[in-house]
Amino acid sequence: MTEVNHLPVFSKGRDLDAAATVLRPWLADRLGVADVEVGALVYPRGAGVSNETILFNARWSAGPTGPGRAELVLRGAPAPDYQLFLDPGFRMQYDLLAALGRSGSVRVPEVLWFEADPAILGQPFFVMRRLRGRVPVSMPVYNASGWLSEATPAQRRTAWESAMGQLAAIHRVPLDDVRLVDRSEPGVTGVEGQLDYWTRFASWALGDDGPVVLTTLFDWLADHVPVEPDGLSWGDARIGNMMFGDDFEVVGVMDWEQASLAGPTADLGWWLFFDEIHSVDQGLARLDGLGTRSETSDRWEELTGRRVGDLLWHEVFAGCKAGLLAMRSRRVMNVAAIGSRARNPYLAKSLRLLGLPVPVELG
Repeated sequence: MTEVNHLPVFSKGRDLDAAATVLRPWLADRLGVADVEVGALVYPRGAGVSNETILFNARWSAGPTGPGRAELVLRGAPAPDYQLFLDPGFRMQYDLLAALGRSGSVRVPEVLWFEADPAILGQPFFVMRRLRGRVPVSMPVYNASGWLSEATPAQRRTAWESAMGQLAAIHRVPLDDVRLVDRSEPGVTGVEGQLDYWTRFASWALGDDGPVVLTTLFDWLADHVPVEPDGLSWGDARIGNMMFGDDFEVVGVMDWEQASLAGPTADLGWWLFFDEIHSVDQGLARLDGLGTRSETSDRWEELTGRRVGDLLWHEVFAGCKAGLLAMRSRRVMNVAAIGSRARNPYLAKSLRLLGLPVPVELG
């Protein structure tokens, strides 16, 4: 697709030819074959900020079931210099994908093998099957250009309906199936645990260089924590983290680094927050066929059988988390403008949601 060629490549400084050489015997052992050809290693465009992501092909001439080939994805844990999250939860991502794959209700990539030994590639990694499809990218934003903007309203409606179906499927996953994502202290709810995590994240990522408004926002959040039952939260719930087939149906739900037990309303708040960030907040009309805010909430309630919780709290929290990630990303990628000196539409939106003034430097 044309828009994909404009996306950045987040290289982690690895020699991909050397990686292919190392992967050959490792992969042959996993496949139970004498030898395997590993090639076409490439970093994807517009993906791989928080983890190292490498696309590659494998081919073997003989094995337990004869010759074969596969399109695969290697996801590597971040090296310290590239660590985006306070706790990357790398093994958790693999285990969650495996659990969701077993459930069959959420369309996720099929994970194949986990390698904990950092001696192989320098850090732990896992391999999964590659999905094929198209993603509504945010650079340039899908409401302005790209395959989704060129689709018909009916095709967009199909994509939106499929996306809502998958969002709801995530929120119907039984809690006992996904307790592995819980990183909270005993006796702490999922929402409380997430607020504590992101408060610590701010100190870890920014030190004393964060904007003063963060204190204001986190104080408000701490004073208004909603009482909600634990449940699976995808964490980065937006249409831009879904891959679609030619029929405009979701083929895969991706990027589970932020998964937690903060509950379904956390995802709905994040979804609505970014839906506006990628449309009206940029002066763009939402594409005809994509659900409005009220349609999204109503459809979510219908599909999940739940009532919408404290959306304001979760949307303000979404802005704080996204704002922190934006600032941390700039540091990881060595962008000079950091902290309170950087434009930050996410923190600005959180302030506006609370009716608070927005400092000029945030934009």
